[in-house]
Amino acid sequence: MKVYQHNKNSGIINFLVDARYRFFRHMLLLLWLFSLLSNANFTSEFTENSRYLLFLVVFLTFVTMIYINMYVIVPLFFFRGKYIAYFLTVVLLCILGLVFLIVIIGDLFAKYHINGPHKNFEINEYFASINFVMLFILLTTTIKLLQRWIKDNNRMSELKTLTMNLELNELKNQITPHFLFNMLNNIKALIRNDASKATDIIVRLSDLLRYQLYESSNEKVRLTSEINFITNFLSLEKVRRDHFDFTIQTHDNSSDLKMVEIPPNLFMPFVENAVKHSADIMENENNINIEFSITEKEIYFSCINSVCADQDISKNLYGGLGLKNITRRLQLLYDKSDYTLEISPSLDQYSINLKIPI
Repeated sequence: MKVYQHNKNSGIINFLVDARYRFFRHMLLLLWLFSLLSNANFTSEFTENSRYLLFLVVFLTFVTMIYINMYVIVPLFFFRGKYIAYFLTVVLLCILGLVFLIVIIGDLFAKYHINGPHKNFEINEYFASINFVMLFILLTTTIKLLQRWIKDNNRMSELKTLTMNLELNELKNQITPHFLFNMLNNIKALIRNDASKATDIIVRLSDLLRYQLYESSNEKVRLTSEINFITNFLSLEKVRRDHFDFTIQTHDNSSDLKMVEIPPNLFMPFVENAVKHSADIMENENNINIEFSITEKEIYFSCINSVCADQDISKNLYGGLGLKNITRRLQLLYDKSDYTLEISPSLDQYSINLKIPI
């Protein structure tokens, strides 16, 4: 019995938010309005030939007001927390709509009144009409608010699930004992030949582990911490690989770079992808060039890596699970219009350009 109820509720929720049912939702709303206006029976005092035209004018006026509210006023004011401005705008919309109807009924349809020309419209009828229109418009606002709440709830739930999966993947892809063993062997060899370089590697490895263990579990991290993590990661990679080089440039046009915060590990999947696909079995020179450009409202990230000539570009573009996960994560973190992600593969390089809001 509980399973049935759960499925039933899921079906109702899907009907309210799923794009596949948009046409049916609008048809149901219009049929409901049609039914309410039909029961109001406001055309009974007019001649039979004019009733249908009058009903159509009133119906279309109400439809116009409802859709202006749902797709203009609600997103412009209500969803932005400007509730007083929203309420005043709705009141103004109702007054303008009813004044329009009064003019239409009083002037164009007055001659079709069954008792002869009739222009009287009681003030109490006017206010009663405003109340009716206001209640119906506020009801459509409630529907839009419910849709927004369901969508946000689904996005948060999906984001939590994706975050958990990313964390599991991180645990699987974290620095393995084999990696640590190789790094410690390198450090051991460098201690005798180049103690200062060995010390630098130890410090970078320590920072790398500290970030993964502590900072990356937070909801937000400083951009500087993320950049330092990427720098340490690539520096250690350079120790492990010959013929490998990288650059990281930061162009800060904002007031304070240290105050900029982002979701953790937002850029790391792109860097890992660049490291993976810049490797050349022929031991040719390979490199990774990374740029960050920060303004007061946006962060621009660019990552360009060299590509082996015989590497499969399509596999480079679509084969990585990390890129698919981060693409989906961007969709959940930001609205579609707030970020841009461009992936451009070529024969000799692979570039990623990402823009996100601060």
